[in-house]
Amino acid sequence: MKIIDSLISYMKLLAGMSATIVVSILCGIDPKNELKYRKWLSRFLINMVAKNIIVEGELDKNANLLIGNHTHNLDIALMETVIPEKLIWVAKKELGEIPIIKYMLTKTDMILVDRSNKRSVIKMLNEVKKRVDKGLKVIIFPEGTRNKDNPKQMKEWKNGPKVLAEKLNLKVQPFVIVNLPFAFKKNPFRIEKKIIKVIFLDSFYPTDKDWYEKTKQQMQKILDKEYKGVRSEI
Repeated sequence: MKIIDSLISYMKLLAGMSATIVVSILCGIDPKNELKYRKWLSRFLINMVAKNIIVEGELDKNANLLIGNHTHNLDIALMETVIPEKLIWVAKKELGEIPIIKYMLTKTDMILVDRSNKRSVIKMLNEVKKRVDKGLKVIIFPEGTRNKDNPKQMKEWKNGPKVLAEKLNLKVQPFVIVNLPFAFKKNPFRIEKKIIKVIFLDSFYPTDKDWYEKTKQQMQKILDKEYKGVRSEI
């Protein structure tokens, strides 16, 4: 039975990759309608892995900067599905060089950061300010990269989001993603639909000098509670 499930899962994976290529090309050809294409692709991808999506807490419409744990490549599709408005993602420059997603990043107001360039922080500040001034929400993962080893335990946070929030006085709203990476199983590879959660925490302005570490601790407590007694097998 697992072999059959694995074959079906590989077919889903192929369908997802094909849809991503098509949408990326469409974003390059018709950037005016990129939001429609992105939202469709996000729903298509998430429907393959989510039995149901539970949203706890409320999105603050006035929050400028959303920060969350990075559990899987589909975290972006999940948040694009949960939040109907246009979102601006901060990502590493290298992602914009991948043909499969190039146009979705370079033609859609996304912000690409060159981590090898010390001046990239200044550029990121300027780019984020431009997007926020337009009334757009910016999303960034403080871990910097997805957590492949243990999605239950967040990795060390990078300093970029802290600098962004404090320098631009952005209203921050943390969110926690639960269960998404556990839809993907190994040996053999297969996709098992899961009930996925997105938990929005209260928003705030970064006036407390220890807000960054306290936020990480608060989010980790939520992960500990949500995964209590759950096996780590992926």
